[in-house]
Amino acid sequence: MTRFDPAIALILLAAGRSERFGGEKLVTPFRGKPLWEWAAEAAENSGFQNLYLVTGEHTSIAASDRWRKVINPDAAKGMGTSIAAGVAAADAHERVVIALADMPLVTSDHLRALAHGTGAVFTRQQDGKAGCPAGFGRENFAALRRLTGDEGARVAIPENASILQPDDPVMLFDVDMQEDLHTRF
Repeated sequence: MTRFDPAIALILLAAGRSERFGGEKLVTPFRGKPLWEWAAEAAENSGFQNLYLVTGEHTSIAASDRWRKVINPDAAKGMGTSIAAGVAAADAHERVVIALADMPLVTSDHLRALAHGTGAVFTRQQDGKAGCPAGFGRENFAALRRLTGDEGARVAIPENASILQPDDPVMLFDVDMQEDLHTRF
């Protein structure tokens, strides 16, 4: 596996409240292993040398030594606080890719494409809107560190960002509720 330039980091957001799911969904088994491990393995297999895992203060996630754990004490306030915490922790890098731990079918190829982009690059969602995973250059870091509440990165980034179409829309699958664990593709 080719390793990325260490100036590029991946931030995996795993601090969500899982309210719609009804419990700590990221450690719930999905196809034989904890849900969060699918996105983590895609990131590890992508070639990132620097991996950041943003969690809340009380988590059951047990990450390998390859991950730098970032505790977000404000995780209950929403995803924006986790993006801000992750980007602050990865501030020494020139580019970051932000992915979600509840997207088990994200591919290493897609993460690599975001890493090789320039400026802000979002993933085109099924509704055509820009979303996660996404990549950002250093010029976007200050705006991302100011996010609060449930604000996503789209709020902080100018409208001239690029949008990357996934090779397979199945990659966009995310788990929000218990029944999502049984979705067949």
